[in-house]
Amino acid sequence: MDLTRESLDREIPSRLTTIQMNHAAVSPLPARAVAALAGYAHVLSTRGPLAFPEMSARITALREDAARLLGVTQELGGSSSIAIVPNTTYGLSLVSQGLDWRQGDVVVTTESEFPANLTPWLDLARLGVEVRRIPTRDGAFTAEEVFAACDARTRLVSLSLVAYHTGFVAPAAEVGAFCRTNGIAFGLDAIQAVGAIPVDVAALGPDYLSADGHKWMLGPEGCGLFFTTPSFRARLRPPSGWLNLKRTNPAQYDVGERPEYVEDATKFEIGAPPMPGVYALHASIGLLLEAGSAVIGARIRAVLAVLEDGLPRLGWEPVLHGQAVRSGILSARPPAGTDPRRAMRHLESNAVACSARAGFLRLSPHFGNEPEDAVRVLDLLARL
Repeated sequence: MDLTRESLDREIPSRLTTIQMNHAAVSPLPARAVAALAGYAHVLSTRGPLAFPEMSARITALREDAARLLGVTQELGGSSSIAIVPNTTYGLSLVSQGLDWRQGDVVVTTESEFPANLTPWLDLARLGVEVRRIPTRDGAFTAEEVFAACDARTRLVSLSLVAYHTGFVAPAAEVGAFCRTNGIAFGLDAIQAVGAIPVDVAALGPDYLSADGHKWMLGPEGCGLFFTTPSFRARLRPPSGWLNLKRTNPAQYDVGERPEYVEDATKFEIGAPPMPGVYALHASIGLLLEAGSAVIGARIRAVLAVLEDGLPRLGWEPVLHGQAVRSGILSARPPAGTDPRRAMRHLESNAVACSARAGFLRLSPHFGNEPEDAVRVLDLLARL
Protein backbone atom coordinates (compact mmCIF):
# COMPACT_ATOMS: atom_id res chain seq x y z
CA MET A 1 0.00 0.00 0.00
CA ASP A 2 1.28 3.47 -0.90
CA LEU A 3 1.11 5.31 2.44
CA THR A 4 1.34 8.84 1.13
CA ARG A 5 -0.11 11.71 3.10
CA GLU A 6 -2.96 11.89 0.59
CA SER A 7 -3.79 8.19 0.89
CA LEU A 8 -3.77 8.37 4.68
CA ASP A 9 -6.07 11.39 4.62
CA ARG A 10 -8.49 9.34 2.52
CA GLU A 11 -8.26 6.30 4.80
CA ILE A 12 -8.34 8.19 8.11
CA PRO A 13 -10.19 11.44 7.38
CA SER A 14 -10.49 12.34 11.08
CA ARG A 15 -6.79 13.18 11.12
CA LEU A 16 -7.68 16.29 9.12
CA THR A 17 -9.50 17.75 12.14
CA THR A 18 -7.99 15.99 15.15
CA ILE A 19 -4.52 14.67 15.93
CA GLN A 20 -5.23 11.14 17.10
CA MET A 21 -2.79 10.23 19.87
CA ASN A 22 -5.22 7.97 21.72
CA HIS A 23 -5.35 4.69 19.81
CA ALA A 24 -4.71 2.88 23.11
CA ALA A 25 -8.25 3.99 24.11
CA VAL A 26 -10.58 4.03 21.10
CA SER A 27 -9.41 4.50 17.52
CA PRO A 28 -11.21 6.48 14.85
CA LEU A 29 -12.66 4.30 12.11
CA PRO A 30 -10.86 4.34 8.76
CA ALA A 31 -12.95 5.45 5.80
CA ARG A 32 -13.18 1.91 4.47
CA ALA A 33 -14.62 0.68 7.78
CA VAL A 34 -17.21 3.46 7.70
CA ALA A 35 -18.09 2.41 4.15
CA ALA A 36 -18.34 -1.23 5.25
CA LEU A 37 -20.79 -0.26 8.00
CA ALA A 38 -22.87 1.64 5.48
CA GLY A 39 -22.71 -1.35 3.14
CA TYR A 40 -23.97 -3.65 5.86
CA ALA A 41 -26.85 -1.31 6.64
CA HIS A 42 -27.78 -1.14 2.96
CA VAL A 43 -27.68 -4.92 2.52
CA LEU A 44 -29.76 -5.49 5.65
CA SER A 45 -32.29 -2.79 4.77
CA THR A 46 -32.78 -3.96 1.18
CA ARG A 47 -32.46 -7.73 1.48
CA GLY A 48 -33.08 -8.61 5.12
CA PRO A 49 -32.58 -12.31 5.86
CA LEU A 50 -31.91 -12.96 2.16
CA ALA A 51 -28.48 -11.43 2.88
CA PHE A 52 -27.51 -14.22 5.30
CA PRO A 53 -25.24 -15.99 2.77
CA GLU A 54 -23.35 -12.76 2.15
CA MET A 55 -23.05 -12.15 5.88
CA SER A 56 -21.77 -15.68 6.41
CA ALA A 57 -19.14 -15.12 3.73
CA ARG A 58 -18.03 -11.91 5.47
CA ILE A 59 -17.63 -13.79 8.77
CA THR A 60 -15.47 -16.40 7.02
CA ALA A 61 -13.37 -13.67 5.42
CA LEU A 62 -12.84 -11.98 8.80
CA ARG A 63 -11.64 -15.25 10.34
CA GLU A 64 -9.23 -15.82 7.46
CA ASP A 65 -7.75 -12.32 7.57
CA ALA A 66 -7.56 -12.42 11.38
CA ALA A 67 -5.61 -15.69 11.17
CA ARG A 68 -3.18 -13.98 8.77
CA LEU A 69 -2.83 -10.98 11.08
CA LEU A 70 -2.08 -13.20 14.09
CA GLY A 71 0.19 -15.70 12.31
CA VAL A 72 -2.13 -18.64 12.97
CA THR A 73 -0.56 -21.44 10.94
CA GLN A 74 -2.44 -24.47 9.64
CA GLU A 75 -0.71 -26.52 12.34
CA LEU A 76 -2.49 -24.27 14.85
CA GLY A 77 -5.82 -24.69 13.08
CA GLY A 78 -5.75 -21.68 10.78
CA SER A 79 -8.96 -19.70 10.66
CA SER A 80 -10.85 -22.49 12.47
CA SER A 81 -8.99 -21.41 15.62
CA ILE A 82 -10.42 -17.86 15.49
CA ALA A 83 -13.65 -17.02 17.31
CA ILE A 84 -15.42 -13.70 16.92
CA VAL A 85 -16.22 -12.33 20.38
CA PRO A 86 -17.77 -9.13 21.75
CA ASN A 87 -14.63 -7.94 23.53
CA THR A 88 -11.34 -8.91 25.17
CA THR A 89 -12.96 -9.57 28.54
CA TYR A 90 -15.38 -12.06 27.05
CA GLY A 91 -12.52 -14.10 25.61
CA LEU A 92 -10.61 -14.15 28.89
CA SER A 93 -13.76 -15.12 30.76
CA LEU A 94 -14.22 -18.09 28.42
CA VAL A 95 -10.99 -19.42 29.92
CA SER A 96 -11.82 -18.60 33.53
CA GLN A 97 -15.26 -20.16 33.21
CA GLY A 98 -14.30 -23.00 30.89
CA LEU A 99 -11.34 -24.74 32.55
CA ASP A 100 -11.94 -27.48 35.14
CA TRP A 101 -10.31 -25.64 38.04
CA ARG A 102 -9.29 -27.50 41.16
CA GLN A 103 -8.84 -26.17 44.67
CA GLY A 104 -5.21 -25.14 45.13
CA ASP A 105 -4.63 -24.23 41.47
CA VAL A 106 -2.55 -21.09 40.88
CA VAL A 107 -2.88 -18.36 38.25
CA VAL A 108 0.17 -16.14 37.73
CA THR A 109 -0.22 -12.62 36.37
CA THR A 110 1.21 -9.18 37.21
CA GLU A 111 0.27 -6.45 39.67
CA SER A 112 -0.37 -3.92 36.90
CA GLU A 113 -2.92 -5.70 34.73
CA PHE A 114 -5.94 -3.98 33.27
CA PRO A 115 -9.04 -5.31 35.11
CA ALA A 116 -10.06 -7.40 32.09
CA ASN A 117 -7.06 -9.65 32.74
CA LEU A 118 -7.48 -9.72 36.50
CA THR A 119 -11.09 -9.98 37.63
CA PRO A 120 -11.75 -13.28 35.77
CA TRP A 121 -8.96 -14.89 37.82
CA LEU A 122 -9.77 -13.20 41.13
CA ASP A 123 -13.31 -14.50 40.79
CA LEU A 124 -11.91 -18.04 40.96
CA ALA A 125 -11.18 -17.58 44.67
CA ARG A 126 -14.64 -19.12 45.24
CA LEU A 127 -13.17 -22.35 43.85
CA GLY A 128 -10.02 -22.15 45.95
CA VAL A 129 -7.80 -20.84 43.15
CA GLU A 130 -4.89 -18.58 44.14
CA VAL A 131 -3.83 -15.58 42.05
CA ARG A 132 -0.16 -14.57 42.25
CA ARG A 133 0.64 -11.07 41.00
CA ILE A 134 4.30 -10.43 40.32
CA PRO A 135 5.60 -6.91 41.00
CA THR A 136 6.32 -4.59 38.10
CA ARG A 137 8.32 -1.41 37.53
CA ASP A 138 6.20 0.96 35.46
CA GLY A 139 4.56 -2.14 34.08
CA ALA A 140 7.87 -3.85 33.30
CA PHE A 141 8.99 -7.27 34.51
CA THR A 142 11.31 -10.05 33.40
CA ALA A 143 10.60 -13.55 32.21
CA GLU A 144 12.65 -14.83 35.15
CA GLU A 145 10.27 -13.13 37.58
CA VAL A 146 7.40 -15.02 35.98
CA PHE A 147 9.33 -18.29 36.21
CA ALA A 148 10.04 -17.69 39.91
CA ALA A 149 6.34 -17.19 40.65
CA CYS A 150 5.43 -20.58 39.16
CA ASP A 151 5.47 -23.92 40.92
CA ALA A 152 3.88 -27.36 40.65
CA ARG A 153 0.43 -25.89 41.42
CA THR A 154 0.55 -23.27 38.67
CA ARG A 155 -2.20 -23.95 36.15
CA LEU A 156 -2.10 -20.77 34.09
CA VAL A 157 0.04 -17.73 33.31
CA SER A 158 -1.99 -14.87 31.82
CA LEU A 159 -0.24 -11.65 30.79
CA SER A 160 -0.91 -8.47 28.87
CA LEU A 161 1.26 -8.55 25.77
CA VAL A 162 1.50 -4.75 26.03
CA ALA A 163 0.89 -2.89 29.31
CA TYR A 164 -2.06 -0.53 28.93
CA HIS A 165 -0.57 2.29 31.00
CA THR A 166 3.10 2.36 29.93
CA GLY A 167 3.39 0.31 26.75
CA PHE A 168 5.79 -2.28 28.16
CA VAL A 169 6.04 -5.28 25.83
CA ALA A 170 6.02 -8.54 27.78
CA PRO A 171 8.69 -11.22 27.16
CA ALA A 172 5.96 -13.47 25.81
CA ALA A 173 8.06 -15.84 23.72
CA GLU A 174 10.30 -16.72 26.67
CA VAL A 175 7.32 -17.19 28.98
CA GLY A 176 5.51 -19.24 26.35
CA ALA A 177 8.46 -21.61 25.98
CA PHE A 178 8.72 -21.99 29.76
CA CYS A 179 5.03 -22.78 30.08
CA ARG A 180 5.14 -25.40 27.33
CA THR A 181 8.09 -27.10 28.99
CA ASN A 182 6.37 -27.13 32.38
CA GLY A 183 2.85 -28.04 31.30
CA ILE A 184 1.37 -24.66 32.23
CA ALA A 185 -1.31 -22.99 30.13
CA PHE A 186 -0.28 -19.58 28.76
CA GLY A 187 -2.57 -16.77 27.64
CA LEU A 188 -2.33 -13.22 26.37
CA ASP A 189 -4.50 -10.14 26.62
CA ALA A 190 -3.34 -8.60 23.35
CA ILE A 191 -5.71 -5.67 22.89
CA GLN A 192 -2.86 -3.14 23.17
CA ALA A 193 -0.69 -5.06 20.72
CA VAL A 194 -2.57 -6.44 17.71
CA GLY A 195 -2.40 -3.92 14.89
CA ALA A 196 0.46 -1.90 16.34
CA ILE A 197 3.23 -4.50 16.65
CA PRO A 198 3.73 -7.88 14.97
CA VAL A 199 1.82 -10.59 16.85
CA ASP A 200 2.78 -14.10 15.76
CA VAL A 201 1.08 -16.72 17.90
CA ALA A 202 3.22 -19.48 16.39
CA ALA A 203 6.34 -17.70 17.68
CA LEU A 204 4.94 -16.42 20.99
CA GLY A 205 3.32 -19.73 21.91
CA PRO A 206 0.11 -18.76 23.74
CA ASP A 207 -2.63 -21.31 24.23
CA TYR A 208 -5.10 -18.47 23.83
CA LEU A 209 -5.14 -14.79 22.90
CA SER A 210 -7.96 -12.28 23.24
CA ALA A 211 -8.17 -8.82 21.69
CA ASP A 212 -11.01 -6.43 20.97
CA GLY A 213 -10.85 -4.57 17.66
CA HIS A 214 -11.50 -0.99 18.73
CA LYS A 215 -7.94 0.04 19.55
CA TRP A 216 -4.98 -0.75 17.28
CA MET A 217 -7.01 -2.89 14.87
CA LEU A 218 -8.99 0.28 14.00
CA GLY A 219 -12.35 -1.45 14.32
CA PRO A 220 -15.50 -0.55 16.25
CA GLU A 221 -16.25 -1.50 19.82
CA GLY A 222 -18.13 -4.74 20.32
CA CYS A 223 -16.23 -7.02 17.95
CA GLY A 224 -12.96 -8.78 18.76
CA LEU A 225 -10.91 -11.91 18.19
CA PHE A 226 -10.29 -14.92 20.41
CA PHE A 227 -7.60 -17.41 19.34
CA THR A 228 -7.17 -20.85 20.89
CA THR A 229 -4.92 -23.73 19.97
CA PRO A 230 -6.84 -26.93 19.11
CA SER A 231 -5.45 -28.79 22.13
CA PHE A 232 -6.28 -26.03 24.60
CA ARG A 233 -9.68 -25.44 23.06
CA ALA A 234 -10.57 -29.08 23.68
CA ARG A 235 -10.02 -28.47 27.41
CA LEU A 236 -12.48 -25.57 27.58
CA ARG A 237 -16.12 -26.16 28.34
CA PRO A 238 -18.14 -24.11 25.84
CA PRO A 239 -20.71 -21.61 27.10
CA SER A 240 -24.31 -22.62 26.67
CA GLY A 241 -25.78 -21.41 23.42
CA TRP A 242 -27.51 -22.42 20.22
CA LEU A 243 -25.34 -21.23 17.35
CA ASN A 244 -22.43 -23.36 18.59
CA LEU A 245 -24.42 -26.60 18.59
CA LYS A 246 -23.55 -29.48 16.31
CA ARG A 247 -26.21 -29.51 13.60
CA THR A 248 -26.64 -31.42 10.36
CA ASN A 249 -28.18 -28.37 8.71
CA PRO A 250 -28.59 -24.68 9.63
CA ALA A 251 -32.35 -25.05 10.16
CA GLN A 252 -32.02 -27.80 12.77
CA TYR A 253 -33.16 -26.47 16.14
CA ASP A 254 -34.03 -29.65 18.01
CA VAL A 255 -31.50 -29.67 20.84
CA GLY A 256 -32.43 -32.95 22.47
CA GLU A 257 -31.67 -33.82 26.06
CA ARG A 258 -27.85 -33.67 25.76
CA PRO A 259 -26.67 -30.74 23.62
CA GLU A 260 -23.48 -31.35 21.64
CA TYR A 261 -21.21 -28.47 20.69
CA VAL A 262 -18.88 -27.96 17.75
CA GLU A 263 -15.16 -28.44 18.26
CA ASP A 264 -13.60 -25.56 16.33
CA ALA A 265 -13.40 -22.01 17.68
CA THR A 266 -17.05 -21.35 16.86
CA LYS A 267 -17.85 -23.34 20.01
CA PHE A 268 -17.42 -19.98 21.78
CA GLU A 269 -19.91 -18.12 19.56
CA ILE A 270 -23.15 -18.76 21.38
CA GLY A 271 -25.62 -16.66 19.41
CA ALA A 272 -26.11 -14.08 16.70
CA PRO A 273 -22.77 -12.55 15.62
CA PRO A 274 -22.01 -8.80 15.89
CA MET A 275 -22.51 -8.26 12.16
CA PRO A 276 -21.89 -4.47 12.01
CA GLY A 277 -18.58 -5.08 13.77
CA VAL A 278 -17.75 -8.00 11.49
CA TYR A 279 -18.10 -5.82 8.39
CA ALA A 280 -16.13 -2.90 9.84
CA LEU A 281 -13.37 -4.94 11.52
CA HIS A 282 -12.84 -6.99 8.37
CA ALA A 283 -12.34 -3.78 6.42
CA SER A 284 -9.92 -2.34 8.98
CA ILE A 285 -7.85 -5.53 9.22
CA GLY A 286 -7.63 -5.43 5.45
CA LEU A 287 -6.03 -2.00 5.74
CA LEU A 288 -3.52 -3.28 8.30
CA LEU A 289 -2.60 -6.24 6.11
CA GLU A 290 -2.18 -4.01 3.06
CA ALA A 291 0.10 -1.63 4.95
CA GLY A 292 2.13 -4.44 6.54
CA SER A 293 3.56 -4.61 10.05
CA ALA A 294 6.99 -3.35 8.98
CA VAL A 295 5.60 -0.12 7.56
CA ILE A 296 3.18 0.33 10.46
CA GLY A 297 5.93 -0.17 13.02
CA ALA A 298 8.32 2.19 11.26
CA ARG A 299 5.75 4.98 11.10
CA ILE A 300 4.80 4.58 14.76
CA ARG A 301 8.46 4.60 15.82
CA ALA A 302 9.13 7.74 13.78
CA VAL A 303 6.44 9.64 15.70
CA LEU A 304 7.51 8.24 19.06
CA ALA A 305 11.14 9.17 18.38
CA VAL A 306 10.18 12.85 18.13
CA LEU A 307 8.26 12.63 21.39
CA GLU A 308 11.06 10.79 23.22
CA ASP A 309 13.53 13.43 22.08
CA GLY A 310 11.39 16.45 22.88
CA LEU A 311 9.54 15.56 26.08
CA PRO A 312 12.61 15.63 28.38
CA ARG A 313 13.39 19.18 27.23
CA LEU A 314 10.01 20.19 28.63
CA GLY A 315 10.54 18.39 31.94
CA TRP A 316 8.52 15.31 31.02
CA GLU A 317 10.20 11.94 31.64
CA PRO A 318 9.36 9.24 29.06
CA VAL A 319 8.67 5.96 30.85
CA LEU A 320 10.71 2.92 29.73
CA HIS A 321 12.88 5.19 27.59
CA GLY A 322 15.01 3.23 25.16
CA GLN A 323 13.39 -0.19 25.67
CA ALA A 324 14.50 -2.59 22.98
CA VAL A 325 11.00 -3.60 21.87
CA ARG A 326 8.68 -0.68 21.23
CA SER A 327 4.89 -0.77 21.34
CA GLY A 328 2.63 2.03 20.14
CA ILE A 329 2.31 3.59 23.60
CA LEU A 330 4.56 6.25 25.07
CA SER A 331 3.79 7.42 28.59
CA ALA A 332 5.59 10.24 30.37
CA ARG A 333 5.89 11.41 33.97
CA PRO A 334 4.95 15.07 34.35
CA PRO A 335 7.21 17.80 35.66
CA ALA A 336 6.88 18.51 39.37
CA GLY A 337 3.59 20.19 40.14
CA THR A 338 1.98 19.31 36.79
CA ASP A 339 -1.16 17.21 36.75
CA PRO A 340 -1.20 14.93 33.69
CA ARG A 341 -4.98 15.23 33.58
CA ARG A 342 -4.62 18.98 33.15
CA ALA A 343 -2.15 18.37 30.33
CA MET A 344 -4.62 15.96 28.75
CA ARG A 345 -7.42 18.53 28.90
CA HIS A 346 -5.13 21.18 27.44
CA LEU A 347 -4.21 18.95 24.51
CA GLU A 348 -7.83 17.90 23.95
CA SER A 349 -8.96 21.53 23.91
CA ASN A 350 -6.48 22.00 21.06
CA ALA A 351 -7.74 19.03 19.02
CA VAL A 352 -5.22 16.44 20.23
CA ALA A 353 -6.71 13.18 21.54
CA CYS A 354 -4.69 11.58 24.37
CA SER A 355 -5.11 9.97 27.80
CA ALA A 356 -3.94 10.25 31.39
CA ARG A 357 -3.28 6.87 32.99
CA ALA A 358 -1.72 5.89 36.34
CA GLY A 359 -0.22 9.33 36.87
CA PHE A 360 1.27 9.49 33.34
CA LEU A 361 0.37 11.34 30.17
CA ARG A 362 -0.20 8.57 27.62
CA LEU A 363 0.34 9.21 23.91
CA SER A 364 -0.47 6.44 21.45
CA PRO A 365 -0.03 7.29 17.76
CA HIS A 366 -0.71 4.86 14.91
CA PHE A 367 0.55 4.69 11.35
CA GLY A 368 -1.86 7.43 10.32
CA ASN A 369 0.18 9.91 12.36
CA GLU A 370 3.14 11.94 11.13
CA PRO A 371 6.22 13.22 13.02
CA GLU A 372 4.79 16.73 12.67
CA ASP A 373 1.89 15.61 14.86
CA ALA A 374 4.41 14.94 17.62
CA VAL A 375 5.90 18.39 17.05
CA ARG A 376 2.44 19.88 17.54
CA VAL A 377 2.02 17.97 20.83
CA LEU A 378 5.37 19.23 22.09
CA ASP A 379 4.51 22.79 21.13
CA LEU A 380 1.24 22.60 23.04
CA LEU A 381 2.91 21.11 26.13
CA ALA A 382 5.48 23.90 26.03
CA ARG A 383 2.58 26.36 26.39
CA LEU A 384 0.85 24.47 29.20
